[in-house]
Amino acid sequence: MYRVILLFKLIGVLLYAGGLIAAFVSTSLKERKRAVHAIASPGLVLTWVGGYLLTTELHLPLTELWILGGLVLSLVSQLALVHSVSRDRRSVPAFLAAAIPLLVVLALMVFRPTWSDLHA
Repeated sequence: MYRVILLFKLIGVLLYAGGLIAAFVSTSLKERKRAVHAIASPGLVLTWVGGYLLTTELHLPLTELWILGGLVLSLVSQLALVHSVSRDRRSVPAFLAAAIPLLVVLALMVFRPTWSDLHA
């Protein structure tokens, strides 16, 4: 079951990342909004659901540093993405405001730092 859930979560991450990129490369505002609301947002929900299911499968607390960091930073990325399309901004700073938190989330998911790592 673990690998099925992991695949489910990976699909969500790919949808989110694809929606994020499409939101900045699309030329019309309508296409950009569709990329955010029809691709990236559902992708984030899939990612969160997949992540929650993985924590239950692996018996991990949701309060681990890497999990909390991932939740907060993915929300920051989503809010930056929604803000950029609601204000019709396609600038490099707007892109970085959405992309950098996503990259940090991916690093957290790979390296999985814990609270005890901070005290070591």
